[in-house]
Amino acid sequence: MVPRMKTRTHFLIICLMLTMICPACLNASLVVSPTGEGNVRICSECRHPSPGEIVKISLQSPVPVYATLSFDGREYIFTAESDDNLQQFALIALGVDVEPGVYGVVVHLESLDGTRKDIPFKLAVSEKEFPSQKIQVARSFTSPSPAAVKRIKSDKEMLSRIYTVSTPDWLGDGGFIMPLSGGISGVFGARRVFNRGFVSRHRGVDIRSPAGTSVKASNSGEVVLARNLYFSGDTVIIHHGIGLFSIYCHMSKTVVEEGVFVDKGETIGYTGSTGRSTGPHLHWGLRLADTYADPLSIVYLSFD
Repeated sequence: MVPRMKTRTHFLIICLMLTMICPACLNASLVVSPTGEGNVRICSECRHPSPGEIVKISLQSPVPVYATLSFDGREYIFTAESDDNLQQFALIALGVDVEPGVYGVVVHLESLDGTRKDIPFKLAVSEKEFPSQKIQVARSFTSPSPAAVKRIKSDKEMLSRIYTVSTPDWLGDGGFIMPLSGGISGVFGARRVFNRGFVSRHRGVDIRSPAGTSVKASNSGEVVLARNLYFSGDTVIIHHGIGLFSIYCHMSKTVVEEGVFVDKGETIGYTGSTGRSTGPHLHWGLRLADTYADPLSIVYLSFD
């Protein structure tokens, strides 16, 4: 929480209910000073408000405020986007299975003296259909041996620990970039049928590229994993702060170590076909808290 101050700050809601239509930015304004000078602006931004997308909620205030956001039973924190802490943002991940409809969103504000105010508005989520794919892979990836099952379990437990560690600070540097150039061969959210039996959902996008192509960090952050996993092969995971992770899989080689900070655009490995893969490519994923999202959606967002 923010420190208390003796001077009382009054909140006056001017606009209460909004229906957000991305990428247009709609504002909610409220007076945060006794003289009525200065408004808090709340804006939305996204590629399209549909399943699998990242939605950015920005808040600009003339005075410091502590802010959180409630959506679909979860709470998200705002993090500073400027050094003076007057510009903040929160990210929402619309899960692949989110039902279309109008959802309530509430921004919770607390002033320096402890005065609180909730600002409710609406987020309209549209319907989206995902394709199906039939893929043939080695039988060891659909009917793993007892030793492989043990390794798969160990990988899963390790990833669960990694994804529960977060920081409220933003580690990114401006907007996100593509980790490499190439055509998209596998889309996010696709229903995949492996060897006519095992079914899964694709949790990222596949980018075609010749083996040995340099893979870049899509934004700056801390490397929290750089090792070989059973299904995803040589894998790098970068934490960008506030529980947002970018994931890079099936590489032939990784060239970063766990615990180091990497800059946006820095080489982290080279494309390959390790793990459950049918040819050279990069699987690029994005995870916010415990929800996977289409990484292409975050490239469309602006970060100052």
